[in-house]
Amino acid sequence: TMFATTAPVFGAARPVLGSVARPRVSIAKAASASTASKPTRLGANKPHSNLATTRRNSSLGKRGDQLKAYGLKDFKNLPADLKSVNVGDMGDALSGDDRGERTDAVVGIGGCVSCAVMAYSLFVLQQTGCGLPPGPSGLFGAAEGISYLYVTGLVLYSAGKKVKTGSGLPAGPGGVLGLAEGLAYLLVVAGIGVGVLQFLETGALPNAAPVENGKCFSP
Repeated sequence: TMFATTAPVFGAARPVLGSVARPRVSIAKAASASTASKPTRLGANKPHSNLATTRRNSSLGKRGDQLKAYGLKDFKNLPADLKSVNVGDMGDALSGDDRGERTDAVVGIGGCVSCAVMAYSLFVLQQTGCGLPPGPSGLFGAAEGISYLYVTGLVLYSAGKKVKTGSGLPAGPGGVLGLAEGLAYLLVVAGIGVGVLQFLETGALPNAAPVENGKCFSP
């Protein structure tokens, strides 16, 4: 019949799944190929990266040695700076028309005054564990804080100039600017020493400003 001729033949040959040969790749080779195909991390296995780090550290070390040498030189020059101070030349610079000399004289006089205030503050701090009292309307405390900032700024400016040019601040009119520079370096070292002693004695550094229920001049 018609149905008998068009019926599918269930017994026909079918492809066997296991009959097709597949290439076999070992796990070790696949892992090595995967690792090789991955891009390397930026900067990895580059010798110049380590070389740049070494050069940078060497440069910082040289600058630190320069600052130490310059600071010691300022300490050695301090007696000569004291002898070279001339009040008459300072007065002439302040009243003269040269703006540069007038500026150097003002900065030097301000530095010497700030060094004097800071020296007295460090002496009081070492003796009592506290800095200067606030004074009327906080005037003494303000003068103390400004003097610390002034001296620190003078040292930083001098150190930066020495690293760039190889020489510090000029002597200035009457030697006042060189004197302020030498005194500033000396007081920064003294301040670090007083701070270390206070920490060893009390286990804490003195507060920069009065705090409530604090040891020194609570508000």
